[in-house]
Amino acid sequence: MSVFVFPGQGSQYVGMFSDFLNRKEFAVYFDIVRELLGDEFIRKVQDGPEDVLKDTKISQPAIFIVSAILSDYVMGNGIIPNYLAGHSLGEYSAFYAGKVFDFGTGLNLIKRRAEVMSDVAEKIAGGMWAVIGGELAEIEESLKELQKDGKSLWAANYNAPSQLVLSGEKEAFEEWYSKMKDRIKRVVPLSVSGPFHSPLMKEAEEIFSSYLQKIDFNDPKVLIVSSTSGDIVKDKEEVKAILVKQFTSSVKWVDTINKLISLGEKVFIEIGPGKVLQGLIKKIDPNVKVFGIEKVTDFENIRGEL
Repeated sequence: MSVFVFPGQGSQYVGMFSDFLNRKEFAVYFDIVRELLGDEFIRKVQDGPEDVLKDTKISQPAIFIVSAILSDYVMGNGIIPNYLAGHSLGEYSAFYAGKVFDFGTGLNLIKRRAEVMSDVAEKIAGGMWAVIGGELAEIEESLKELQKDGKSLWAANYNAPSQLVLSGEKEAFEEWYSKMKDRIKRVVPLSVSGPFHSPLMKEAEEIFSSYLQKIDFNDPKVLIVSSTSGDIVKDKEEVKAILVKQFTSSVKWVDTINKLISLGEKVFIEIGPGKVLQGLIKKIDPNVKVFGIEKVTDFENIRGEL
């Protein structure tokens, strides 16, 4: 038995549809993609250049599409997880795999989410930065000090014991970095277009909340642990609350994985593009088994072990 985990923004790469576009069993998904996003969207994902995929409106739907196709394929071949979890955007893939909404609804939700995030982010000179190393308590204290001075910088993603992502205004980050650069190992700027998972996205939260009220959901058919709450999702109303709260709340990935391990889970399968979550999970607990499926052949290769 296992947990399916789904990646978030940053896992995209040029040509990520290559394994699926020419296979008949996946044509139904791309019919919906063409209808909702157009042929030009598919061309951009397939041909790049890489900078094009940094656009939230391209990367977010693309990651969801690959994750959704693969989760259907794996479950259709008899591997049913005990639990599902997604990292930020990946929660949409988890909710899709848990039958909260269908593929077209999920794609429309993400299309709207990406538009709202992008529009609000354009008004802010902000970004996100992965901080490697350093003492968590010390970093959190340094952020509180900045915030007391009215500066906009927050802890956005608790990714691993030694990796925290900060989100906020560039000016505030530069001030923080000048004080803390000797207390950490290094910083990696993330290829995202705004200060996501921070209070600066409050306007996006309000716009999306209003949009979400019109959409019908189902209660999850598979148990889901939310990386927004760090706990098991109870019902469809909580799903809606999570999808709204995501905009301004931090991603509790360490809490999510520790919760799943406390529930007895020892096998994690990353479903979707990239290998980011596999690395993070191993940092959280080196004793668990971690696999990745981003192509059909990956599933065939590890099927025996599953």
